[in-house]
Amino acid sequence: MRIAVTGMSFEALLRSPVSTDHMEWQSPEVMLGKELWMVRGVEERCAEDESIEIVPLGWATALPGGGLTRRVYEEYRDLIMKNLAEAGPIDGIVLCNHGAMEVHDLDAHPDSDFIEHVARIVGREVPIALSLDLHGHVTQGMLDHISALSVLRTAPHRDDQSTGYRATDQLIDILKGAPRQHISRMHLPALFPGEFAITPEEPAKSLYASLEDYDAIDGMVEANLMVGFAWNDRPWVGMSCIAQSSKSAEQAREVATDLARKVWAERKNFRLNMEHATLAAGLDLAAEATEAPLILTDSGDNTTAGAPGRSTLVLQAMLDHPGIDSAVVAGILAPRAVAACMAAGKGAKIELELGAEHLPEDGLTRKVTAIVEDFDDKLDPTGFQPYQRSGAAWARVNIDGIIATLHADAVGVTTPHHFRQMRMTYEDHKLFVVKLGYLHPQLEDACARYIMLLTPGASDINVARLDYQHLPAPSFPKDPDAEWAPEDRFLAQTPERSLV
Repeated sequence: MRIAVTGMSFEALLRSPVSTDHMEWQSPEVMLGKELWMVRGVEERCAEDESIEIVPLGWATALPGGGLTRRVYEEYRDLIMKNLAEAGPIDGIVLCNHGAMEVHDLDAHPDSDFIEHVARIVGREVPIALSLDLHGHVTQGMLDHISALSVLRTAPHRDDQSTGYRATDQLIDILKGAPRQHISRMHLPALFPGEFAITPEEPAKSLYASLEDYDAIDGMVEANLMVGFAWNDRPWVGMSCIAQSSKSAEQAREVATDLARKVWAERKNFRLNMEHATLAAGLDLAAEATEAPLILTDSGDNTTAGAPGRSTLVLQAMLDHPGIDSAVVAGILAPRAVAACMAAGKGAKIELELGAEHLPEDGLTRKVTAIVEDFDDKLDPTGFQPYQRSGAAWARVNIDGIIATLHADAVGVTTPHHFRQMRMTYEDHKLFVVKLGYLHPQLEDACARYIMLLTPGASDINVARLDYQHLPAPSFPKDPDAEWAPEDRFLAQTPERSLV
């Protein structure tokens, strides 16, 4: 059997003022064996069967950011389609996408558009398996073409490899004679940023644990729950409750509806369960804390949700706080400042204007004197990385004892490897700030405590105060009185014609 693997994995924040105009490309020749997100699970499952030849077609990804330009999206979509058309006969294909990709000037759900292009090439007889992030969405356009589906079940995400494995395992079962799946998706008009639905805490903890009970029902393949990407004002935004049955469309609809009822009943219980505070209160807590390392997350400028990462609001507040005289503020997008640091040289004392490269609403500007401690022309951390592997130039400066890392391009500082690449370790400092919402697993496992700061910005977690114009129905909590019932308008299903 020849199984192809490819995908475009990108999470877009349309409220970001900065469009995404590039992606990182993993070519077919090099993409295997690199521990790529979800792709590594596809590789693991294929390696267990000697009869399978895995056919890499290339994989495109990027740090979450503003919507993709149409030019960039079509460039990589069409490159993958070219590789697929030239790959020779294949028996099946696994797509490792995200589900929350958005493209400017494209009047369609981009992940669905991508899958439709795949289906045009492979035809109806070649099954397509899809692997998605739980912060994505499933549309009717997807279900028109796919035969198998798996979705992450943890947030913070710890199961990308097993999710890719599950999708591939379902595909192999189909290729060996199992019936293609009846898949039903029940949409819920509920808008929750991922920070409100972390799986170690209730109600997400119990809801995600219940998926295994649905999996065990006779005739069921999988059940999945997708929180979605609440910040985007698009018709498909909301939560998705999904059931995949090898038995019947009726069973799939019944299970998806049952799961949706349970999730909707818990809608008022989704809340911030991690330690969190306003900026001022959070800095006071940090100044008094004895735990080390302590990490603060700048949730309003969360680059892993697509925010640009260029706010200096937290840095400026720390410079003003009398109880904080040593800390690291990592991941600030400031290309002009990086260039100035590199031109001045290590050890140089230079003048910087914090906020000068930002929009006015990102905070006040401030002129400071900084000492250039270090810099490099790339940031290429080792070890497993959930997003792109290569970053742009960076500089490390010291401003009155507060260290800031400045970057020529947006960066997601999600692992200890990023700090090591910038020649720092946790042993060097007590307090760190990163531009995240909830803390990513490798940082969470390495810190003693973390506090999420409720800061303003493109990824403001208070979605109830955001403006929406394109949602198909009143949505909770934007509309606290929103109602839902399992009506056909909320249902998407695989068409019977695809169940061959």
